[in-house]
Amino acid sequence: MAFKLIIFCALAAVAFGSVCENPKISAVSYSTSDHFFHFNSAFVVEFSLGCSNNARNTPLFAVIDNKIHPVVVSEETSKYQVSWMLPHSESYSRTFDVHIFDEKNMNAYKKAQRSGQDTFSVKPLYTHQHIHQGAGWKVPISTEAFSVIVACSVFAFVAHLKKKHYSF
Repeated sequence: MAFKLIIFCALAAVAFGSVCENPKISAVSYSTSDHFFHFNSAFVVEFSLGCSNNARNTPLFAVIDNKIHPVVVSEETSKYQVSWMLPHSESYSRTFDVHIFDEKNMNAYKKAQRSGQDTFSVKPLYTHQHIHQGAGWKVPISTEAFSVIVACSVFAFVAHLKKKHYSF
């Protein structure tokens, strides 16, 4: 009977995950800046999480523009990542607040959202601000390549005129 109780407690601890105390977070973020080759703007926030109680595999969630996104952990680097995409029309130049929640606070956030309460009363584990410059239209050809094309066109046109003028 005691063995079953130990197994049950171990499974419950794994199922509920571990709570991160005194989080230390270091984050970087990236976003699409080229409007010409992409249909949507892509955003990625990558961060490392250190806890004073050495909690591992903490389930995390992100809230961006009141939408909930899952946070995944990379097996190679043990860093957490959240990504999302928006049409260019919705991803104009602005600052995105990425609120990171642990499982307990995510449940409180969802409860506040369902009951129509203020979701800002639920404190996130961490908030990252991603400054997106907006996606701009860029010419798909470099200035140097354009110059070579113009020079070759002028050369071909002059050669054609010369041949036409001197041919009898």
